[in-house]
Amino acid sequence: MNVFKKCLRKQFGKSKYMSYVRMCEEEVLKNTYSKTKMEDKKIFQDMYEQLSGKNSEYIKERNELLADVLYTALQIGRKFFSVLIFYIMANIVLLALQLDYAVTCISVTFMGICFLYKLVEFLSNKYCFIDAYLIMVYKSVLEKLSGRTANGQG
Repeated sequence: MNVFKKCLRKQFGKSKYMSYVRMCEEEVLKNTYSKTKMEDKKIFQDMYEQLSGKNSEYIKERNELLADVLYTALQIGRKFFSVLIFYIMANIVLLALQLDYAVTCISVTFMGICFLYKLVEFLSNKYCFIDAYLIMVYKSVLEKLSGRTANGQG
C-alpha cells in the first residue's frame, strides 16, 4: 500500500477512502478533468465537511502529518536509485566470489526478494495517480481550514 493511501485511510477510514476513489474516478477519469475550481468538487466538499468540525490544533496536527507523508513519499523515490545500485553491485560481488553454487543461488534469491519488495514500494508510490490527486484535495482542504482558523473563524 502506498503512503498516500495509508494516510487517507487512517484519516477517513477504509469505506470513506473507497468512496473518494469512486468519486475521483467519476470526476477525473470519466470527465477528462473539467476545469472547475477545487472547492466545487464533490470530494473537496465532502472532505471539508468531514474536517470542518475539528479544532485548529487537530487541523495543525493533520497538516504536520501530511507533510511527513509527503516527505516519506519523496524519500522513497530518492532512495530507490541507491537501492538499485546496491542490488546490482551486490550481485556482481556475490557472483565474483565464486562461492558454492547453493550458497550463491540462495543469496541471489534472498537479495532478489528484498529488491522486489523495494521495487513494488517504489512503483506503488510513484504511480498512484488517484491517491496523489486525493492527497492534493486533502491538502487543499487542510489549507482552507487552516486559513479559516487562523482568521478566527473556527
